[in-house]
Amino acid sequence: MNKEFLHLLMEKTGFPEEAKAELLQNADALTAAGQEEALDGAVEFFYDNDFSISLSSPLIEEVAAKAGLSPYTVWLLFLVEAAIPVREAFAADGIREEIFWDTFTDLRYKVLECKEVQGVWGNFVAFWYPIFYSRDIVKLGRLEYENYTYSEDSPYEKNGYTVKKGDKIKSIHIPSSGEPFDEAARLDSYKRAYEFFKGELNGGPLVCVCHSWLLYPPYGKILPPKSNIVSFQQDFDIVGQETSEEFDDAWRLFGADYKKPLTELPERTSMQRAFKQYLLEGGKAGEGKGILIFDGEKIVNR
Repeated sequence: MNKEFLHLLMEKTGFPEEAKAELLQNADALTAAGQEEALDGAVEFFYDNDFSISLSSPLIEEVAAKAGLSPYTVWLLFLVEAAIPVREAFAADGIREEIFWDTFTDLRYKVLECKEVQGVWGNFVAFWYPIFYSRDIVKLGRLEYENYTYSEDSPYEKNGYTVKKGDKIKSIHIPSSGEPFDEAARLDSYKRAYEFFKGELNGGPLVCVCHSWLLYPPYGKILPPKSNIVSFQQDFDIVGQETSEEFDDAWRLFGADYKKPLTELPERTSMQRAFKQYLLEGGKAGEGKGILIFDGEKIVNR
């Protein structure tokens, strides 16, 4: 286990001081328990088995038990250690190191969420991370872009542009980074992505899909018209939506309180108040799916 890299990653990605101190102590505890080699072996196993979280999970659970640490903490230490080859691959491909650190700042977002929801510095969503190690996702400005293949049987056509099944496009993700999410920040990200992927676009536009709770049309009706979420929805041509009986994204809004009865959900922010009222009135949760086509300067399919 490379503790020097752990310290470097936490510095570069802005981990809170409390998290840095505790995680370094956890790393020392893992070493003292004789589990450093086991963690390194788990990383090697992860790479040898197509970045499978489910197959790696028993190894992480065993290390955590023997070291007396939370599995969430060990997952975080594991994910940091596994990032070393990715940094080397970015460098070998001539990608600016800043982009590597920006991409893996996702670990900071999740360590904060883990502390809020689970009460421990760690990572409780390891299932999300294989695409980071296969290098199928990159953060450019405010947004993350994942390599994606358009899978709908029917072509998408709008304003003279066509997207058909099998086309290689990008899937947009919105990390909980706390960065500005206004139109200017999003436009900056789209422009960065267009330039970053320009070599594979063959002169065409950047085509992106996004499947997210933030694109669920009913949510746009309960938020102020000038809300950044409403504005984000307007970046896309919404082509589908799904309704759910359970609000699986409630933890993103309400943190550790998300399991409380609806009447006891917090109202610390205007967004919490709006969603609480919506749910109390019987509103259904859901996700929306949208398509965005960007020509380097503007969105061309709105």
